Amino acid sequence: MSIVLKAFPMGFLISPDAKNNKISPKKYDLSLEKDNLKLVKVATNLTPAQIPYLMANLDECTQIDANTYKLDNGLNIHWELYNGCYCAVLSMEEHSSILNKIIDKAQTLVNYSETLFNTFDVILKKNTRDVGSEEIFYYCYNTPYKTKEELLDLLKNNNIENISKQTETEIRFRVNNKNYKYIRKDKKQNFYLESEQKIPLVNILSGQKPITTKTQKTNYTYKETLIKTLSEHGATNIISDEFNVTCEMFGMKLHYSKDFKNDAYNLEIMQITDQSECGQLLQDLDEEYGLNIQDLTYRKILERIKDKNMRLESEEVNDDNSIVLTIDLG
Repeated sequence: MSIVLKAFPMGFLISPDAKNNKISPKKYDLSLEKDNLKLVKVATNLTPAQIPYLMANLDECTQIDANTYKLDNGLNIHWELYNGCYCAVLSMEEHSSILNKIIDKAQTLVNYSETLFNTFDVILKKNTRDVGSEEIFYYCYNTPYKTKEELLDLLKNNNIENISKQTETEIRFRVNNKNYKYIRKDKKQNFYLESEQKIPLVNILSGQKPITTKTQKTNYTYKETLIKTLSEHGATNIISDEFNVTCEMFGMKLHYSKDFKNDAYNLEIMQITDQSECGQLLQDLDEEYGLNIQDLTYRKILERIKDKNMRLESEEVNDDNSIVLTIDLG
């Protein structure tokens, strides 16, 4: 007695059904973002010499100390070195008479921050935001949380598993395809929340092409197969953990992430300047991932045949890359 199995290249891309049987997670509540905006933090590619030059070219700008400036519209600008690059920490002067007249203070801070960096781009004729950084724009919010344990309980109660770092002063996690951090300088302070924001950029050095990002869902579930596929397509700087895979390819940065172990990955592509090249890349990766999954499945079937003392009568690869296996059940 024999049976025939036929496997198609894309036939194994569906996410495991197990995740559909679990209780749906709560939507993580980031309502603190609405009213508690404290700072906007911007990573830049500026050198120490460029910062005073930029500040000197701003109208109505007063230097407070070596690293801090104030604009007449109430915007404070503090420069600090963080993770190897200079960051602008932007806030509104708390006792400004101008600020007292503003109804939506949070949105005003956001608008002033974006306008400031657009002005910097014009002055230097280049993108001053560090497009290679994972922390281009972060909005920072006050929170009432005083201990790491409080925050871990909060994340656990919201079924958030994708936590990449946890110390007494910093907790990093990713949810809904977005990076967040709870952070403080020392244990005496409350934590504040840093929320990643996507800000459109113009690629000034490449004919004003916009630098965009793209997000989409995938059916990729197997980390090892995904990494193999990326490697075969020339990806560099591949970094992975339980929930994330990042790499660089053709000048773009790819970040695959999932909120739960059994989920399929979400994909975020950053630094896109050529949409057609990006679309072709995604198509090629889908096809190669399907072939790799088929190969993985094929090998597992052969192992099962061997373990069960069955015999493979014949195998055939068709023009559509499907594989037909005929198995003698004995």
